[in-house]
Amino acid sequence: MTETTAATSSYEAALGTVLEVLRDLARELGGARAAGAVAPQASLERQVGLGSLERVELMLRLEAAFGRRLDDRCLQIDTPEGLARALLEAESGEAAARPRPGRAAVPREPAPLPEAATVHGALWLRAQAEPERLHAWLREDDGREVALSYGGLFAEASSVAAGLRARGVGRGDTVALVLPTGLDFLRTFQGILLLGAIPVPLYPPVRLDRLEEYALRQAGILANAEARLLVTVERARPVVGLLRPRVPSLRAVATADELAAEGGPWPAPEGAGADPAFIQYTSGSTGMPKGVLLTHDNLLANIRAIAAGLRLAPTDVGQTWLPLYHDMGLIGSWLFCIVHGVPIDIQSPLAFLARPERWLWAIHERQATMSAAPNFAYELCVRRIPDRALEGLDLSSWRCALNGAEPVSPDTMDRFARRFAPYGFRREAFMPVYGLAESAVGLCFPPPGRGPRVTLAAREPFSGDGRVEAPAPGEKEPLRFVSVGTALPGHEVRILDDDGAELPSGRVGRLVFRGPSSMAGYYRNAEATAEVAVGDGWLDSGDLAFVADGEVHVAGRRKDLIIKGGRNLVPQEVEEAAASVEGIRKGCVAAFGVAQAALGTEALVVVAETRETDGPARERLAAAVVERVGGVTGVPPDDVRLVAPGVVAKTPSGKVRRAATRDLYLRGALGAERGLSPGARSRLFAAVAVNEARRRLRAVPGLLYAGAAAAAVAAVGLLAWVLAVVLPRTWAPRTGRFCARLFFRLLGQRLTVEGLERLAVPGPLVLCSNHASYADVPALMALLPLDFAFVAKAEVRRWPFVGSFVRRTRQLTVDRWDTEQSLNDARTIDEALHAGRNVLFFPEGTFTPATGLRPFRLGAFKSAAAAEVAILPLALQGTRHVLRGGGWRPRRGHIHLWIGPPLRPEGEGWHALVDLRDRTASAIAARCGEPRLDLLAAGPVRP
Repeated sequence: MTETTAATSSYEAALGTVLEVLRDLARELGGARAAGAVAPQASLERQVGLGSLERVELMLRLEAAFGRRLDDRCLQIDTPEGLARALLEAESGEAAARPRPGRAAVPREPAPLPEAATVHGALWLRAQAEPERLHAWLREDDGREVALSYGGLFAEASSVAAGLRARGVGRGDTVALVLPTGLDFLRTFQGILLLGAIPVPLYPPVRLDRLEEYALRQAGILANAEARLLVTVERARPVVGLLRPRVPSLRAVATADELAAEGGPWPAPEGAGADPAFIQYTSGSTGMPKGVLLTHDNLLANIRAIAAGLRLAPTDVGQTWLPLYHDMGLIGSWLFCIVHGVPIDIQSPLAFLARPERWLWAIHERQATMSAAPNFAYELCVRRIPDRALEGLDLSSWRCALNGAEPVSPDTMDRFARRFAPYGFRREAFMPVYGLAESAVGLCFPPPGRGPRVTLAAREPFSGDGRVEAPAPGEKEPLRFVSVGTALPGHEVRILDDDGAELPSGRVGRLVFRGPSSMAGYYRNAEATAEVAVGDGWLDSGDLAFVADGEVHVAGRRKDLIIKGGRNLVPQEVEEAAASVEGIRKGCVAAFGVAQAALGTEALVVVAETRETDGPARERLAAAVVERVGGVTGVPPDDVRLVAPGVVAKTPSGKVRRAATRDLYLRGALGAERGLSPGARSRLFAAVAVNEARRRLRAVPGLLYAGAAAAAVAAVGLLAWVLAVVLPRTWAPRTGRFCARLFFRLLGQRLTVEGLERLAVPGPLVLCSNHASYADVPALMALLPLDFAFVAKAEVRRWPFVGSFVRRTRQLTVDRWDTEQSLNDARTIDEALHAGRNVLFFPEGTFTPATGLRPFRLGAFKSAAAAEVAILPLALQGTRHVLRGGGWRPRRGHIHLWIGPPLRPEGEGWHALVDLRDRTASAIAARCGEPRLDLLAAGPVRP
């Protein structure tokens, strides 16, 4: 055996032992979820959930397993592979390995549930079985974060359902949603389903200068859907005035808040799989939009097939910024995660477009394993994210990077893989997929973990008669097509010629499909349904494709295919060639054919957006496009039209609408103004002005209150500091309580407490409270009539005024980042308890803006056991509302403190500490009014 082989074998043996010991410890602390998170590169802090004391226990167990003492520096190592190397280095006298930064926690395994018959039934089952289980992190555009549980979402949806019923909406009625990504969309969509009505999600207006165009386009959809009610945001009400005359069925308009305010509890949901679930209107890329009516059976069949295609694991985590009014975001991301109990991070499309790195950082923070996006999003990340925005990024958790909803570019995937490989991204994670609304969302998937497969095709055979043949050696720029794998389980795909005969491998034809996800037809549009029906349940996708090596390759849309001089030209290839010219906006090029009667063929037209305004420069740019397209395809464009940004027509999801752009070209309307009519403009701006005035007026009381609060903080803070400095130390607790009560009285806050009689326990106490806000400490000082020292993070000692108060009043601090110092701080806390001082802990360690009780660390419970004192659980309600983390504008509210019965260890040793921690957390969770978020680790959330 060589020296290298022996070293590798020793390392693998050491790593195996470390993983085995760690899994046993993790299983004791966090059950199957924590044990499932153990991996060679898993963070002990963020993924497995080990704090400093838990880390010490791990060191003791590793010392026993390896029969040697470990260097104290091993406490700083954050991964099993690092510990394994340190053990080997310690054996040879070398220094221990350096630590790696950690990330957010891997979620625990969801409870197994019976299969639901409906989508809202799946939510109800999860809400009944695990009401506190985290469903989604919602990232608002202002940076705030909301943690939403299954029970919380069902309660919100129930209120909306009751509000809808109060508005006269009944079973089978259609309800339109014009809502951005966020809680309002989630609760409204589910509320409509609970009622037995049919949601119709539409994209919200983005540009005010095109509201009239938006209203006209949506009027046709709403009229076709016979929408009874429109749920939208307050600022979109002006659109309703433009819609109502064109939609006779539209009875009322409401906001989600209005509906929820009228609602109440809701019984167990009703419904069957054959019931309509919702209507998904197609993008309209090649014509007027058509409503795809999907049943619950269709949705659940697709969602379960996708899970099989992804090889869904219990610890998978999702992330999406895709719009929820589009099938890939709605079904493939959000509803998929509801049905399978997978936590998902949701941010708005605007947040991604403004700063694409937010998508990648969300994957990093949540350790997301699955996230899907169109091809342009990956290209945007390559081109727009600066290196400085990626420092510390880790994408190694991302195992399924789905690329779909538009043609997949092999070049984009190559560029993305190269750019982000240093940040842990693996090219094997890419999954080019294919789907369409008529099959719910997903149809063809490749095997996960394999990476993209690209098929090269000789240009002449393909252009001549649709044959896919390997290019000759040395052929320049052969065609390249990306495989989208095979049909999902239970689904079928065939490639047919124009006569309906099935084509062999390597021949291009029309892609047809069938399966349990397939729609029954377009809503109230028998003519459009007949156009796509092939017979025996088969539907025509409208796409061209071929099979190579047993896998499907999409070659473009049949109606978009350009035929010039007997040659088949794929518009996507023409558009990519044009977009590669410097100065042309990528993703903003439309290529199409225009009939030339005199020649009996089509002219190739390219419409491309540019910001260039100089005449000669634009001429050079157009010439460069002709040269580039001709060089790539062998057919130069007959006409190149350079237009301003925003002229090329697109769908809500960002796809180029070639047919609509072609129509503008033929009418000579490229670049024509498409603004509001004078009357509509007047009505719009009047409504906007009124709404803005109302918004500002509503904000005045809050601003005045914030100003008064700032003055109170300054005055009372200065008074507390002076008293702490001037008066003897023994007076500090009384003066602190006095100042805290004075502060809340000045702010008009209502304070109440329950269970004061439980403070009569003899001896010192360890007080354990949930942590939701900077207001927690002053609130506890005001409400608890006893002296105590609180445990704070070490950095508060350096804060102006606050640091002086902490030092002067002998409060206790803990270093969160230095494990060795943290253990010294723990000894100081134990000494304080032995000296008879009551000590207040926040076992979560920190707080974030997100609502919910985070996992408890063991420090408080070890200190209580060592000093043989009781744990007194404290549950605070209302402080997060009064002052939410991440903001400094307080609000008036009611702060309530519940004091629980004292708790003591039942038995001795490690298991007794874990049990005491769990009993304390359960008592506080039952009274704090917030869900217990076992999926979140205590720690700062990156803004």
